[in-house]
Amino acid sequence: MKDKRTATIARIAIAIGRNGARPTGLERLASCTLNNAKPGNGGNGGGAPATDAPLPGTQGPNFELAGNVGGIVQPASVTIEYRGNATSKVVAMPKFLKMITGDAKPTSRGPANARATWTCSGFTDRLSAKYVICPTGSQVMRVHDFPSCWDGRNTDSDNHRAHIAFPDSNTGACPAGTKAVPQLRISIAYDLPTDVQQKGQYQLDSFPEENHNPFSDHNDFANVNSDQAMAKITDCVNTGKQCT
Repeated sequence: MKDKRTATIARIAIAIGRNGARPTGLERLASCTLNNAKPGNGGNGGGAPATDAPLPGTQGPNFELAGNVGGIVQPASVTIEYRGNATSKVVAMPKFLKMITGDAKPTSRGPANARATWTCSGFTDRLSAKYVICPTGSQVMRVHDFPSCWDGRNTDSDNHRAHIAFPDSNTGACPAGTKAVPQLRISIAYDLPTDVQQKGQYQLDSFPEENHNPFSDHNDFANVNSDQAMAKITDCVNTGKQCT
């Protein structure tokens, strides 16, 4: 329980730190007790000292989850692109349309919303739900395709999924009653030594209960493109141009 509280508090601190000063002293909130033990007294509940040091259960300046070794791997490149629909023209995304691809917790919630994302450069038509070992000269990649069939009304929903769906995996067509919007694809490439790949020494920094499950790879998006930018994206996709 304490580890889960610690991980949650660390993520709160990270989220706040993206827009302002990272809060300190939050580690005090991670204390918990069992069998009437008092926080900090060495009982079953334990307790975290009131310091500004990294939270227990985390390590490093970015509050990485405990159990990781080595360091954070920076991407060699990131490609962000919008793609069309296989059977119809696309309409512009509305401002502040939100969506999710994949699932952060397929172990506890089940794999229904999880998606295969792992591949190697040169093989992006083949995606895996497992960590990959790439041939010499090929980069390890994560490819995140977002849903692109919008209900035409809502910019969000309670589960962040019901208002926008994925095209049919066989035909590429959107479900009846939905409209195709430009499909966002984010491709992230990493230069990882071959021996690191072969020894299984790279992993996602995910929720602790996921145990670095590669199937927990996921991504979130909120459309903050201006109306003018989205109009250009839509026109580019519908006319088949290669725009930058």
